[in-house]
Amino acid sequence: KDNVFSTEFTVPFAWANRQVFFHLGWASADYEVRVNGKTVAYDSDCSAPAEFNLTRHAQEGRNTLEIVVSAPSQVARLESWKSDPAPAIGPAWVMSQPTLRVRDVLTKSWRSSEENDKVMAEIALVVKTESLNPRTSRIHYELLTPAGSNAAIGYKDVTLDMRREDTVRIMQVVPRSQMWSAGQPNLYTLIVKTRFEGRINEYVPVKVGFRTVAADKGRLLVNGEPAELHVKEFEAEPQSSELDTLRKLGYNTLRLPAGRLSRELLNRCDSLGFYVVDQLPIDTSRAGLSRKEGGNPSNDPQWLDAYLDRTQQHYHAVKRHPSIVAFSLARESANGINLYESYLRLKELEPDRPVIYTESGGEWNSDRLDL
Repeated sequence: KDNVFSTEFTVPFAWANRQVFFHLGWASADYEVRVNGKTVAYDSDCSAPAEFNLTRHAQEGRNTLEIVVSAPSQVARLESWKSDPAPAIGPAWVMSQPTLRVRDVLTKSWRSSEENDKVMAEIALVVKTESLNPRTSRIHYELLTPAGSNAAIGYKDVTLDMRREDTVRIMQVVPRSQMWSAGQPNLYTLIVKTRFEGRINEYVPVKVGFRTVAADKGRLLVNGEPAELHVKEFEAEPQSSELDTLRKLGYNTLRLPAGRLSRELLNRCDSLGFYVVDQLPIDTSRAGLSRKEGGNPSNDPQWLDAYLDRTQQHYHAVKRHPSIVAFSLARESANGINLYESYLRLKELEPDRPVIYTESGGEWNSDRLDL
């Protein structure tokens, strides 16, 4: 029998001509989202945070919201780290954004030349409209250095229609002394505001760190220099107090387990200065190692969409954290077509950040990184 978590929420009159979104941090299994009794979304990746646009389904005034968690889970074969979990959901909230809104913030850094002690940093503000009619908003941005001084300020007028999106790009030179690393976890603050018809109707503050990362002959290069890694591996999510202790003991690198994502934990790693090898939520160890039909899902094309969905959702949920210097593709999940495609998709999204898979058996879908 499915497990239902329900609540009521109110859409105030002030949200007229705005978008209504629902955010869910995680769930114990795949789930449906229902608004006023009608199914509006399904998510098979219950470990990553997800957002759903409820605007067309919610009405002004009181609404009902239900999260229907599957029992049994349809994706249990991909989540061998769980042993019959009790039905549960993570942090959840309903929020509002303007019709022309900031959908995403991306960052990218690269060294302009081998001799240079600076990097070029690019911030991309992805702006989307949910309207069919043309609409113009002014996108203001302000970038503050780790010390709080102004590094960049400006705005751009964006006109969009037909539910399209556009990207506002900010280029910035970052001196080496202000780049992010475990030794110097420098974080800039980005403030984005959208103004429509003279009124500011969205305010988005984001912490960003600029650094380059790559693997070279098994070494991790951070900002072009080899990093000395002192690694601590976790079977369960570490507590915040543990991080302070580990830092005092000289550890600077964490291998995190598969499971639900804690943004608070990653924020702490960003600010304390930890390198993180982040585990994607794929673990099929209970299915055995066979690649034959009916064997491990990693080589079963019927599961390809589920693998790619998890890979992409997880990547987009954590991509901005400078602490994440590498991804671990899966855990004890044999190998095959689905993990090959997942590796290629991560490299398509970001070529330089290393992707490792300890159980690849020497196959090509694992970068060499000595940990």
